Amino acid sequence: MIRAFLALPLPDALRDRLEDVALDLGEGRPVAWENFHVTLAFLGELPGPALEDAAWELDGLDAPAPRLVLDGLGVFGAQRPRSAHAVVRPDPALKTLRAKCREALRRGGLDLPHERFVPHVTLARFSARAPAGEGLARWLARHAAFSAAPAEAPQAVLYRSRLGESGPHYDALMEIPLAAPPRPAEGPA
Repeated sequence: MIRAFLALPLPDALRDRLEDVALDLGEGRPVAWENFHVTLAFLGELPGPALEDAAWELDGLDAPAPRLVLDGLGVFGAQRPRSAHAVVRPDPALKTLRAKCREALRRGGLDLPHERFVPHVTLARFSARAPAGEGLARWLARHAAFSAAPAEAPQAVLYRSRLGESGPHYDALMEIPLAAPPRPAEGPA
């Protein structure tokens, strides 16, 4: 069985910006900067052949490269926070990409649950062993105006996730290039 998910890896400029903010938290289990991503679809545990069928449908996906705009910080789990994240501003190209990816995965035989899409980048996770403390509220207040310059995500990646003592490790199984958005024509100089 292979635990897999489809995501947008972040361009280095966004990773660097997020790493600085994430390191300032000082609580929970931080996500390694190389693991920062925007999840498009979590596939769960799949047998190899099912994953191959899904990958076949993703190959040649025709979708626009979304523009990622980080705009704020948040947590999931109000009373007992499970994670802290950077908010990704909703974008029509991102919504279209996610829909096309999920459609391709369903054609590949996967039964994906219907779920609300809340684009985000997880920065830290909390658990009974690494709970959120009082520093979380101070961190959110300190970075209340957090934002980052927009960046395009030129590819989606199908990842294998292996869970370990120090957290998950992700291996890229397949890269899916995304179409650059059309640029306005430049007029005569």
